Amino acid sequence: MFPAEPDPQAVADERYQYAHMIRPTTRFVPDVVALRAVHVLVGLGEASAGQLCDRTSRALAGELGTEPTMFPGGHVGFLEEPAAFAERLRAVLDRRR
Repeated sequence: MFPAEPDPQAVADERYQYAHMIRPTTRFVPDVVALRAVHVLVGLGEASAGQLCDRTSRALAGELGTEPTMFPGGHVGFLEEPAAFAERLRAVLDRRR
């Protein structure tokens, strides 16, 4: 029982991520004072509960003194459920006007 060989695109994507994205992403520390000044909304995918993106986003929302805004789907809900995501985004933007 051995896993199948990954396809070449998956290998290339993984190598790119490790070479160019992991360090800058994991070492990033947001400027909470600057973000409070511009009223940032932290959005989360409903299906991402407990994942790293969920935990870090909740931590940022807490630092900003806000609650996260939930969107349909997971970390990439805009790709997974584009119609539902767009509907929720429109509702959120309409509220902020």
